[in-house]
Amino acid sequence: MDHQPVHLHSMLVHAVIAFAPLAAVSFVLDRAGVTVGGIDSEVWRLLLWVALVGMLIVALPATLTGISERNHMYANWPRSHRAKLVLSLILVVLVSAEIAALWSGAGGRGVVSWLGLAIVVGNCAVALALSYYGLRITLGRQGVGSTSYVPDMDREPPVDILDMVAEQAQEPPKMIDVQKEGGE
Repeated sequence: MDHQPVHLHSMLVHAVIAFAPLAAVSFVLDRAGVTVGGIDSEVWRLLLWVALVGMLIVALPATLTGISERNHMYANWPRSHRAKLVLSLILVVLVSAEIAALWSGAGGRGVVSWLGLAIVVGNCAVALALSYYGLRITLGRQGVGSTSYVPDMDREPPVDILDMVAEQAQEPPKMIDVQKEGGE
């Protein structure tokens, strides 16, 4: 059976990106003392810890698999790949510092403290930048702006890939008349 191999990096990065806003919302709602449908500050703190620790635990293999998969698919490190690597390392360091500050009780209590800004703004900004570069790498030619891609048949003269392959084929291609096949 023909199938695409599983790309572990692609699967892991979604969790990292999802944990950043979860941590931000949990931190803000905990600090504001908001209760939503029975979810109070204790639950918000638990969600904050789960999001931060989860982000750190998943970001490490996501970064390593990104490096590994990149080395299998590309011959060099373009700017977008280097930017993703640097941003991934920044996120790991930032989240590690946030966890250490929360654990020790340092870093301030409010949303305007360095800890609050790191969790609410820093993590989300880095996750957004990682998403931007990840989508730019993944979607490549599907960007909003114009691309350099020109379909083969729009070239002058048109290029028919079947003609190019036929030159190297050892046997002539089998021609099937679709209209006759359906009537028999």
